[in-house]
Parts: sequence; C-alpha cells; structure tokens
Amino acid sequence: MVFKRFFPWLIIFFVFLMLIPLLAMNGRIGTAKFIGVLTVVGVSIALSVWRKQTKARNQRKARIQLNLNDSFWLKEHIPFYADLNKSDQKIFEDRIGLFLSDVLITDVEKEDVDKDICLYVASSAVIAFWGLPYWNYGDLNEVLVYPNNYDHTNSTSNGGSIQGQVHHGGLMNNTMILSKRALIHGFENQTDKKNVGVHEFAHLIDKADGAIDGFPEGMEPEMEKVWSELMNQEIRKIRNNDSGINPYAGTNQSEFFAVIVEYFKERPELLKKKHPAIFEIMKAYFSDEKTDIKTVS
Repeated sequence: MVFKRFFPWLIIFFVFLMLIPLLAMNGRIGTAKFIGVLTVVGVSIALSVWRKQTKARNQRKARIQLNLNDSFWLKEHIPFYADLNKSDQKIFEDRIGLFLSDVLITDVEKEDVDKDICLYVASSAVIAFWGLPYWNYGDLNEVLVYPNNYDHTNSTSNGGSIQGQVHHGGLMNNTMILSKRALIHGFENQTDKKNVGVHEFAHLIDKADGAIDGFPEGMEPEMEKVWSELMNQEIRKIRNNDSGINPYAGTNQSEFFAVIVEYFKERPELLKKKHPAIFEIMKAYFSDEKTDIKTVS
C-alpha cells in the first residue's frame, strides 16, 4: 500500500513537530522556525505525491476491446467460455479486456507476444477468479511466458519440470511465469483435471491475504475449519496412494488448494461425484450460493 511507504516519513515529521516547541523553550528560535518551515514544506510535498500515486493506482487503463474473431477463438479454444450463456460470455470477454489492459504478457522468445497466448493467459485468470466478488489479481504486473518447462535456474535447456510459478516476495513478487507448452495443453486436454494457468492464478487467490498457505482470502472461519480438516485428510490419502486427486496436491496445503481449483473449474461434475465434500466447499467459496458446511465432513 502507498500509505505503508509513507509511514516512516510520517514518523520523521512527527518527531520534527515535537522538536519545535522544545527548541523554542531552550531559546533556539531560529532553529525551531527553520524546522517548522521544513516540516510544512515536506508534508505538503509528501501529500501531493501520495495523492498523485493514489489517483494513478485507482484509475483503470482503457479496457481492451475484443472483436468477433476473438470471440470465435474463445469458443474454439476455451471450453469454459464456450459453455457459458451469452450474457456470461460478455462478462468473460470484458474481464479479459481488463486483464490485458492491466497486466503485461511477455513471450521471452519473441519481441511481440502472439494474441492467442495473451488470450490463453487472460482466460486462465478469468476462469480461476470466476464466481468471486473481485478479480483485480492483486499486485500482478507481468506474466512471463517461457517456451517450455523450466528448472530452478529458469533455464529451459535442461529438461526442467516446472510448468508455472507465482512468486511471493523478492524482486519477482509481482511476476508470474508460465510454460507455453503446459499453458496450451491445459486447454487442449479437458479430461485430465489439470490446467497450469488456472493453477497459478489459484495461487494468486491464495496469496491475496498475504500468505500462500492453502487458505484463500474470503473464507469464513467455519468454512476454513472444515476446509482444513478436508485438506489434511485428503493429503494423507494422497501420500498413501489412496486418492484419485493429482498426487502433486499432496505436496502441501497451498498446492492442494491450487490443484483442487483446477479440478473444480475443469471437471466440476466429476469432483462432485468423487469428492462431494470438497466440491461443496469449492461451490460455496466460488459462488453466492450458501452451503451448510457444517454437514460437510
């Protein structure tokens, strides 16, 4: 937040204000006046900068408008979009336009990123957040698209296994990385319950409360309690090879949440059949429909 960046300066200004009467009482009137003027000027400049930055952050860029060719492309390549009614398809397109106007997408192999890659990335974001009352994607500034899977050195030449990554803290805090091959595969295969784009944006949902821990922002305490029990129970089953959920979900709670979001968005009916309690939590979280989660156990 902008306020946090100015907080240390507010402390300094407060100290200066306290010094003024102390200096005056000790006969150092000239110094007191100088500090007083300096404080007033400094506060004025700080407030001006704060107002400008706040205004800039609150003003959305002009929304990118999708054309008929884009709509046709979405119907052909994004099954989630194709299954929506016309009204929701319009909302979907509007949110893609907002995403593309706010977040830079960079293909590390090309000077200009292909439009279909932009639509794949933006669709991943919209699908992951679909049903939530917000879709501003936090502080995400850029999505880097690598040609293939990569390793921990961000190299694609050594047969890496990483398909996507959301950073938490550090220089890459506002950046996401996606493997192009994995990104496209996630939309071409609609039976494997996997979609790396949706998976990484699910991590952003999880990150919104300040921690990527499997407990996303907006979960009510009662739902969180039931969700914790379900997660830990299913993670134990996964680690004992006694679950039909992607084994990667057994890594930790944050990966469990992201994997389940993939499953719920891509194969909701199958999730409902195989894991009804988990389905009900996802349904309640991603919609306005109320579920008696006390009965989900």
